Amino acid sequence: MAATNPVQPDVLADIEARTPVSLHPVLEAAFKYRKQLIAAVCVILVVTVAYAGFKAYNSSAAATAQEQLGDIMVSSTGADRLAKLEAMLGGVPSSVLPAVTLEAAQTAMTVGDYAKAEGYWNDLIGMTDGEMRFVARLGKAKAMTLAGHGADALKEMKGLAQEATEAYTVPVYRQLALAAEAAGDKAEALAAYKKLDAENIGDKPFIEYKISQLENE
Repeated sequence: MAATNPVQPDVLADIEARTPVSLHPVLEAAFKYRKQLIAAVCVILVVTVAYAGFKAYNSSAAATAQEQLGDIMVSSTGADRLAKLEAMLGGVPSSVLPAVTLEAAQTAMTVGDYAKAEGYWNDLIGMTDGEMRFVARLGKAKAMTLAGHGADALKEMKGLAQEATEAYTVPVYRQLALAAEAAGDKAEALAAYKKLDAENIGDKPFIEYKISQLENE
C-alpha cells in the first residue's frame, strides 16, 4: 500500500506567511467571509447576464417591430394599413412606438378619420420632444382644422407660430391661415397670408388671391 503523505500543506498559513503583516486582517476577513463574497459575485454575474439578455431581447424585439412596420407600409394602404398599425400599437417596444404612432396618425389623416388622427398626434406629442414634438403639434392642429374644430386649431397654431424656427415659417403660417379661416377669424387669416406673401414660395398667385379675397370681404 502506498504511503500517505502525513503532512498536508496549510494553504492559509502559506498565503498568510507570504502576505505583509499590515494585510493580515484583510486576508483573514476575505477567507472568513469567502462564502458571502462568492455568493455576492454570483449575484452580480446573474444580474449582468440577465441584463445582457434583456438588452439582447429588446434589441431583437425592436428589430422585429421595425421589420413588421416596414412590411405594413409596403403591403397595405388606407383602412387596412391603419388597422394593422393599430394592432401593432398594443405590444410594440417603446423604442419603435413613436414611429408606429406617427404612421398611424398620418394614415388616419389619409383615410379622413381626423378625430382618430388627432388622438394619435396627441399621443406622439406626449412621447417626443424637440422638432418631432413640434411636428406632432402641427399635425394635431391640422387634424383639428379638418375635423371642424377651427377655434381650437387656431389657438394651437398661434402658439406654434411663436415657437417656429425660420425653417418652419411657411408650413406654420399656411396652417395658421387655414385654421383662422375655419375659425372665422378673417383678420388672423389675412395676417397669416400676408406673412406667406413675404416668403419665397411657389404659389404666390394663390396667396395674393387669398389676400385680395379677404381684404374685399
